[in-house]
Amino acid sequence: MERKNTILAILLIVLALGLVILPKNNGHKEIDPKVLLNGVVERSRYLSVDLVTHRIIENDPTLMLIDLRPADQFKTFALPGAINLHPDSLLTQSGTDLLGQPGKDKVLYGNSDLISEKAWLVCSRYSVNRLYIMKGGMNEWFDTIIKVKPATGTPSTTDLDLISFRNAARQFFVGSGETTNTVIAPVQKEKVPVIRKAPSTSAGGGC
Repeated sequence: MERKNTILAILLIVLALGLVILPKNNGHKEIDPKVLLNGVVERSRYLSVDLVTHRIIENDPTLMLIDLRPADQFKTFALPGAINLHPDSLLTQSGTDLLGQPGKDKVLYGNSDLISEKAWLVCSRYSVNRLYIMKGGMNEWFDTIIKVKPATGTPSTTDLDLISFRNAARQFFVGSGETTNTVIAPVQKEKVPVIRKAPSTSAGGGC
């Protein structure tokens, strides 16, 4: 896992350097290249799936979910309130209008991190603020929230709180029936009492 993260970090730096030397787009204000590279190195752009899920359940009005997956996958299953935006549309007029909305935390996600990282770099180059990535994408979301994982060892109080939150979140999204192991699957949105305690993960910072 550490090796995978290192390789991804190197790829991001290479992509960032590539964006820096690309011709300027006169229609957009560009960020200073050093600021962009610093943003790649630090990790405050990531939000955990637990935190994103908590904000969905709480109906957080400042949360804007931007689903970068293909339209057919989005139609099969989408997180509540998510907007489907093709990566090629990020810098179109409709894309910049969407991303430029004030007072919103724009959270990008695909099935994994790669497409979200590329989108984050493109948008950050043109000074889109309050821009984040849901770490791990939909694969991580299903693996964390939807799949049932037996507890191992003796869980701490923090672990028990997180397990309780995920169990309640799972019922929120799929009800009390069978869960799914697939990455893209239709779910039944059924509201049930949900534990309102936020998971103990850092929200990170804007870009």
